[in-house]
Amino acid sequence: MTPWQKENLEYLKSQGDKPTWNPLVLTEEAETDEPNESEGEIEASDDETIDTEDKQNKTYESFADRLPNIKKVRNKRLYRRLTLIVSVFLIAILVVLYFVSPLSKLGNISVAGNQSVDSQKIIEQSKLEKGKSLWEQFGDRKIYEQKISRQLPRIKKATISLNGINSFKIAVEEYEVVALESVNNIYHPILENGKILPEEMSAPESGMPIFQNFTDESIIQNLMNSYNKLPESLKQNISEIRYAPSNVNKELVNLYMKDTNIVIVNISQLVEKMAYYDKVASQMDKPGTIDMEVGIFSYPFVNESTDESVEESSQALE
Repeated sequence: MTPWQKENLEYLKSQGDKPTWNPLVLTEEAETDEPNESEGEIEASDDETIDTEDKQNKTYESFADRLPNIKKVRNKRLYRRLTLIVSVFLIAILVVLYFVSPLSKLGNISVAGNQSVDSQKIIEQSKLEKGKSLWEQFGDRKIYEQKISRQLPRIKKATISLNGINSFKIAVEEYEVVALESVNNIYHPILENGKILPEEMSAPESGMPIFQNFTDESIIQNLMNSYNKLPESLKQNISEIRYAPSNVNKELVNLYMKDTNIVIVNISQLVEKMAYYDKVASQMDKPGTIDMEVGIFSYPFVNESTDESVEESSQALE
């Protein structure tokens, strides 16, 4: 019985009345109701337990599903790092092996573009050494190229390049021989840059003009600077150039033409004045002298002996 039922029962007894309700029944009902409440509590707690277990199961299942992916990502990262480390070591090992092997040493040298200078002479003057570091010598190639040009006057330009695994190729460009210097009937080649070679020739080469009476190489170089600018037809018509300075003019030269004319001209005005040569020569009745020192005018040779000597000199040099 509940406290209020007990109080109600006491009150009715004091009034002499009987209760309209059965205390036993209420007691049983109360007792019956109490377990129901506990059962509800048990059921509620059971539901909460089930929900918690479900959440735990879901969390466990979710983590279990993600676990293989995490392992794959970790394995990929591990493989990448391992590959990078192995690659670095392999490259380092290959580099070391290369530099200690014969492949890193200069094994062969070839020459291309030379016509007048012997290939072996070019290699010797380059100072390149077989069996020594390929890359060290390649890094200093400009020094070796300059050595070739400095030691061999005929070489205008030399270029060193790689040719294969451990070989060099020296590509050269030569100066052309454009004239000959005559000293006591000994001829020396004159290059297009005005350089006179020490080589000796007993007879002149056909088609090349002969320089005479030049005592200063700088004058020849100035002359060559102008001569190289002349048209090819005029070059082919010049058989001899004689240095003929006067007391007041140190630039005068006499050009002996193959058509038997003689041209007097200043070295500094050679290109400018010789542009009129063909026109002036075509207006001459017979071979003579064309004076271009001051202005341009022509006159025949003074006598037949001079004319004949000029013709003989021109024919001998053709």
